[in-house]
Amino acid sequence: MIDIAPAEALASESAQPAGATETLAIPRFNWAAFLIPPIWGIANRQWWGVMFLPAWVFVDNMLRSESTLGAWTTAAGIGMAAVTVGLQAIFARTADGIALQRVSTRAQYERYIRHQRIWRVVAVFAFIGMAAWITTFIMTGGPLDRP
Repeated sequence: MIDIAPAEALASESAQPAGATETLAIPRFNWAAFLIPPIWGIANRQWWGVMFLPAWVFVDNMLRSESTLGAWTTAAGIGMAAVTVGLQAIFARTADGIALQRVSTRAQYERYIRHQRIWRVVAVFAFIGMAAWITTFIMTGGPLDRP
């Protein structure tokens, strides 16, 4: 049997006695799960990561509707954005443990960790690209601001 433990727990353990189960280190934070949770969630069979997409659409609608509903909507949108970022951080802290348990029967630990490193690099570039696109969209006015 393979036990899965956080990386910080393994740093404090000494050499295991003969016959003990193998313990694998799980990364403490998954940047891909934090930066692009809907995409990472689908790819790693964690479907609840998809729920962050409608949450961010809701935040966007609240922040952009200030002209019709007032400052309270903007304040609620900022609060909802903070809650969503917090939930994404929780998702990123727990995602690797759940994903590793799900793939442990199909893939080796080293292969899983290697794939997550690739995911991290792809997520950073995807996040930068999305941020640039959204910033450009908002700065040019977008279709909602045109008559």
